[in-house]
Amino acid sequence: MSAVQDSTSSMTGSTAMEDYVKSRGGNRVIKKILIANNGMAATKAILSMRQWSYMELGDERAIQFVAMATPEDLKANAEYIRLADSFVEVPGGKNLNNYANVDVICQVAQE
Repeated sequence: MSAVQDSTSSMTGSTAMEDYVKSRGGNRVIKKILIANNGMAATKAILSMRQWSYMELGDERAIQFVAMATPEDLKANAEYIRLADSFVEVPGGKNLNNYANVDVICQVAQE
């Protein structure tokens, strides 16, 4: 696996997110989300969460997205990778090597 590749580095909206969480009695702010899927599911997830972020916080970039991407996804210039703020390359091939492999997902999430 390779290091995280940044496509953008916007950290605006963290104060708005902290205020949002605090106003609802929470104490843990989610700043990054790992997208451990590909294709339309990943694209819809990112777009939906960006829309929520804009509507609730006034900043669609308040949450950062890190996408898992296989060499095949990168070669195809997959939309979900372009929508994510950064990506981590994972092994290609069958889903058991990447998106359906809990060990790979946990390792990527901890990096």
